[in-house]
Amino acid sequence: MKAPAFMFYTGDFLSSPDVQLMEVHEVGAYCLLLFNSWQSDRPGYLPDDEHRIRRTARLTTEQWAISRELLLSKFPLAPDDPTHRHNPRLVQEAVKQLLKRQRLAANGRKGGRPEKQLLAENNQLVSQNLPAAPPASPAKQLLSPAKQKLSSKKQKPPKSKAIVKASNFSFTTSKEVERGEKADAPTPALTSANNKNPVPTLAEVQAYAAAQHPDSADAQTEAAAFCDHYESNGWRVSGKTPMVNWRAAFRNWMRRRPQFQASAAARHGSGPPVPTRARTSPKPLDPTRWS
Repeated sequence: MKAPAFMFYTGDFLSSPDVQLMEVHEVGAYCLLLFNSWQSDRPGYLPDDEHRIRRTARLTTEQWAISRELLLSKFPLAPDDPTHRHNPRLVQEAVKQLLKRQRLAANGRKGGRPEKQLLAENNQLVSQNLPAAPPASPAKQLLSPAKQKLSSKKQKPPKSKAIVKASNFSFTTSKEVERGEKADAPTPALTSANNKNPVPTLAEVQAYAAAQHPDSADAQTEAAAFCDHYESNGWRVSGKTPMVNWRAAFRNWMRRRPQFQASAAARHGSGPPVPTRARTSPKPLDPTRWS
């Protein structure tokens, strides 16, 4: 049986130095010679007839005179048959496919025995390798065969007992389990939004204030005001967003302290008037305002 196709390795074909030197019509002629040689009686072979090879490659006489040497070098004379030319790589692919078909046919013959014969052989092998049957217990030896058959059956409980057992079984839903776990779990400590920076104590804020502003006499007072202010609104910035980093918030508090003092002085008439706005006042609901 002739193989209908062969493996065409495009990388090997394009990287060939001879192919890279070919003109467009020479590449097409080379492919036509490969295809026609594969369809011959001996895949990979062509008759040693230059006129026939030229017509198979579909080249004119002038083109053949220029490309003859290059194309014939891809189809040298066959060593076992000087009347034919062959392409070594294509002959190699044909041999490879022939060996593969022969191997598959041999495997098919090995597995093509009748099914009954296979079953008989398997049963014979199993019966030969079966372990010896264990001796019967003394109690069963005293019983008749009929009673031994009855005693070997698994006794099932009555349906009424099974129903009572099923009715007494209590189910616990996942919500009940969650409620029980929530009731038993200890109350977690108050933390900020991302659970990475816990809510500080007054002592922590005062210690951080002393470290950041060692020369300020009002640092401890501002630390207490900072804690009172944010504890009253649940540690939220501008009354909305949960605080992520209280240290950064305290540094911002201290940077804006002169602005707060100027606003207080303006409200009491001892300084230039500035627009009053609470530290955490919510934005107005009027959509026409942008401040």
